Amino acid sequence: MFVGDYHTHTKYSDGKGSVMENAVAAKERSLKEIAVTDHGFHLFRQGLGKYLWLKAECAEASRLTGVKVIAGAEADILSSDGDLDMTEKELADVDYLIAGFHKFAPPKSISDFFKMYVVTYFNGLIPTGKKSLQRNTNAVIAAITRYPVKVLAHLNHSLKVDVALVAAACAERGVLIEINAKHLKDFNGQWEALKNSGARFVVNSDAHRPKEVGALQAAFDRAVKEGISPDRIVNYCGE
Repeated sequence: MFVGDYHTHTKYSDGKGSVMENAVAAKERSLKEIAVTDHGFHLFRQGLGKYLWLKAECAEASRLTGVKVIAGAEADILSSDGDLDMTEKELADVDYLIAGFHKFAPPKSISDFFKMYVVTYFNGLIPTGKKSLQRNTNAVIAAITRYPVKVLAHLNHSLKVDVALVAAACAERGVLIEINAKHLKDFNGQWEALKNSGARFVVNSDAHRPKEVGALQAAFDRAVKEGISPDRIVNYCGE
């Protein structure tokens, strides 16, 4: 039913399994391919060599399992200007780039900490004001405009944005919006904006353990229930 899962983690960052274990799990779920998208600040802060080891492991897992294992990375949006936590040289070695915001990633500056991060530590307690919402929206749009992002990960999680504007920008630039199996609640009240945006989607597990790889059905079913046509979900291949 699904071709692949394009957001998985391993011990190269904050995952619990190996590249091979993720590939085996993907094969057991009849997936044709997966992307290993460990966090850039884990991978590259220890040198490019570590990422090259990851790529070698992906190639070996592909050979042994028959599942295409893509060496990707998950970059973090660090500033209100849309800066990512990876250099151009690092990005050049990444075969599949997804990007999103994580409150545990270090901000680019003290100013960015106060502009973007403080509210995310108290989500639900401190509302995101109109000015902050616009700033966050501009940051995300700047990131997908400046960098070769294939997938915008867990949109509206922690960093609240104008989903309609971001989705329209993704549609214009051909960036896939992730329907993240672990963060479906962040789309509550936003499905109509997503449906009307013209964007395309990818259902991902955000797996941090091998057993989670390919666990996509519930997220897919929710998206379809909310009005997203299956033909707009690129990794769905039919019954």
